[in-house]
Amino acid sequence: VPPPTEIVVKSENLKTLLHWQYPPVSETPHFTVEIKPYNLGSYKPIATCVNTSAHFCDVSGEICDLYLSHWLRVKAVIGSQQSEYIETNEFILQRHGKIGPPKLNLSRHGNKIMVDIYEPM
Repeated sequence: VPPPTEIVVKSENLKTLLHWQYPPVSETPHFTVEIKPYNLGSYKPIATCVNTSAHFCDVSGEICDLYLSHWLRVKAVIGSQQSEYIETNEFILQRHGKIGPPKLNLSRHGNKIMVDIYEPM
């Protein structure tokens, strides 16, 4: 069974997703994703991404510490066979995550302009 490829972690406005690619195969592949926080030191499965057919996993709820290193890995399972795990590089939310610009709402009230600023999250 070939392993997933092009594994990448993307985070915007604290929503963190792991994405990967997989070549076309005759049977539907399923995937298992695991996370290793630095302080835990070992991998644990992400319950919502065990035996999933999607090519992404929302890991937002698994990363609680902005400054802590995390590693993620994913493997493919087809029938009774499975691939090797493919691991990401180190991911630190504070360093690698992006925060988008705030939303603005402008309105005029008589001779005043009101500016409402909304947080991006």
